Amino acid sequence: MFALEMVEKVRQVSPGAANALTTLAVKNIVPLAAAMGYRVEEVTDARVKATVPLNRKTKNHVGSVYLGAQVTVMELTMGVMLFRRFPPSQYKMLVNRMEVSFHAKAKTAVSAVCEPSEELLSGLASSLREKGDKAEAWIPVQLLGTDGQRVAEARFLAVFKRG
Repeated sequence: MFALEMVEKVRQVSPGAANALTTLAVKNIVPLAAAMGYRVEEVTDARVKATVPLNRKTKNHVGSVYLGAQVTVMELTMGVMLFRRFPPSQYKMLVNRMEVSFHAKAKTAVSAVCEPSEELLSGLASSLREKGDKAEAWIPVQLLGTDGQRVAEARFLAVFKRG
C-alpha cells in the first residue's frame, strides 16, 4: 500500500513525524480514535505503543478511563502492529474474539503496548503461506498507566484473509 510505504520512508528521516502520520491515519480510519485522543507514540518492527489521555471524553463515572476506551486503545494499537506486518493491500484482518483481564483502575492516561513475539508473527506469516488464504493468531497487548502500573492485559484473536 502506497500510504504505508510513504510512512516508512518518513520514519527513516523522522520517527516522530511518522508516528504523527500514523496517528492521523488511524483517526481517519476509525473516527472514535480522534474523539478519544488516541496518539501513536512508538512504532518499530517489534513494538507499537499508543496512548489515550484521561479527560472528559474518556473518563467514566468513577474518575478512571472508561472500559470502552481501554479496550479500544489496545485493539487499535494491535491493529497498527499487524497492518505494519500484514499490509491491508494484501490482507484483510478482523478481530474474531478477545479476552481482557483488568488488574488496576486506570486513574491516569493509559498506554497500550503491543509486542508480539517474532515467533508468533513469523508463524502467522508462515500459516498464511501454507494454508492459503486464511489464518488466525492470538495477539497480546498490555495496558499501562503513566506510572508504569499494569492496568490490563488483553489478547485478540486476529483472523486474516488474503486480498
